[in-house]
Formats: sequence, C-alpha cells, structure tokens
Amino acid sequence: MILYMIRVVLFAVLSMTMVPSQAALKLLTEELTTGTEEVRENIVLLLEKLGSEMDTPSPDKFQIIRNHAIIRALAVNGFAKDDAAADRAAAILLSRCKPTDLAAFNDVYAASLQQMKGDYLNIAAKAKTREARPFVEKMALQPKWRDEPERRAAIRIVQAALGNTEIEEEFINAATEAEKSAPPAPPNRFYNVGTAKDGTELAKQLEPLGLIGTRRSLLHVCSYLRSSLKSYVRDVSEKSVRYAALDALLYNFPDERVLNDPRDLAGWSAAEQFCINKLGAVFEGPTPDIPPDQPYPTRILPLPARK
Repeated sequence: MILYMIRVVLFAVLSMTMVPSQAALKLLTEELTTGTEEVRENIVLLLEKLGSEMDTPSPDKFQIIRNHAIIRALAVNGFAKDDAAADRAAAILLSRCKPTDLAAFNDVYAASLQQMKGDYLNIAAKAKTREARPFVEKMALQPKWRDEPERRAAIRIVQAALGNTEIEEEFINAATEAEKSAPPAPPNRFYNVGTAKDGTELAKQLEPLGLIGTRRSLLHVCSYLRSSLKSYVRDVSEKSVRYAALDALLYNFPDERVLNDPRDLAGWSAAEQFCINKLGAVFEGPTPDIPPDQPYPTRILPLPARK
C-alpha cells in the first residue's frame, strides 16, 4: 500500500500539466494490473478524473475521455482481474467515451471475444468491432448465452450492433409494436388521463436501440423525439418518451450537450437539428411543445372550508 501511495503521488506530480507522461502512466498501469481490488478501483477512478480533466471541449460539448493512453489503460489493465475495478472501468468506457475512440482498441476486444470471453461484449458493441462478429455469433449459440434470458438479450444487442440486421430488425419492430399496442394510461389521483396511452414499454424498447447504436437504429430512435406518449410510475410521476429517445442518443454521442435534457423549445429544436445533421433524420413541421417530466404531488391538499 505504501508503494502504491508513492506511485499515486508521483503520478499526480507528473500529470499536473494534464498531459500524462509515459513514465507516469507506466507506474499506474503496473499497479492497476497487479494491485488489490481496492487499489485497482482507486486507480480506475484516478484515471477517469485525469482523462476528463485532459479534455478541453468547446462550450457546447461535455468533458469526456478522449485520450487514447487513458482509454487503453482502462480497457487493458483495468480488465486484468475480474473484480469491481474491472466493472467500474467498463462503466466508465461505456459512459464517458465516444465509439470512435473506443474503436482504437478493436484488436483487444476482438482477441478476447475470439477466446469466447464476454468481458468486452458491450464495449465491442459500442465500438462497432465488426471483425469480432463471427466470434459473437458463435458465442450466441453456446448454452450459456442461448438459454439464460438475460444473457441472451444482452448478446443479441451485440449481434445487432455488429451487423446482424435480422436481429436489429426485431429490436426495431419491438419498439414499433410497443407504440402501436400502447395500453391506456394508468389513472391517477390528480387528473383525468382521458384517452392517453401508456408509453412505458416503448421507453424501455428505446434503450436497446441506443445500445445497438447503428445509424439505422438511431434513426428509428430519432423518430420518437416527437412522440406524444409518456411513461408512468403510477401515482408517482410521468415522463415523456422523448426523454428516453434523448438518452439513447446521448449514449452514442456522450459529449453532445444538445442531447442532454433540453430546457426550452429552442433546446428541443436544436436536438432535432443535431439528428438531421448527424444522422439524416427528417422531421415535418415545427418542433412540438416542451414535453412533460414531472412528479405528482406527494399529497392532495384539502379543499378550503366554506365560510
């Protein structure tokens, strides 16, 4: 532990300029490879912080991790052991990196998947490691992935992301069907929902389309940026499906502020324009009003007494 602390201090000194030297990274990656779970988790968090601080985005962008040396340390040394540190490294790579930056290490993901290991499945999906598709298709036939519902659902997303258009079509159709067959919205104690439909299932179906992340799937997600449906937590809250569409898009473009919780009509129009420019989406007519995202009151106030 003392040696680890010395290395951390040295790393901090060497990285004050936000440009990590090879010597500094070497110290950290060695400890990340061999250290205890606690030490490894701390190093992963340190690398996340450094990688973010090295990014100096324009005002319309979020800080993310773009530096390939940091990404490699997380993707290679971070996975040296099967522990919580590896889980944390994976979560950081998936949430804080763009697909194009993850793709710089496609050879790492493909080599692991060729050995039928599932460590990099989600990262390969986001990075679009298409050379790994034959290995993923083979894995999907194994009982471990074929017969367990959660694992089967997970690997099908990866298959679709890597070019299995038949499976991708099934995910797109599932979202379309969820919209068409939306049941009546649940009643609540606060207002009459009338003929409104419940888009809760549709919101759930948009998440895998975001994880698939192909242009085709994301175009389908874009089409719900004008949905009138809402998802509901009965007697607790309601939220427009349009927010679920934004979340699916932001996963693939994590540095785009325009996709993060627009506050006004201009913000929603800008999100649509992003989809038009980046993906070729088509929208007709003006952007709809700001969608709802609101909790219900925690209690109903009594009516005032008559005098």
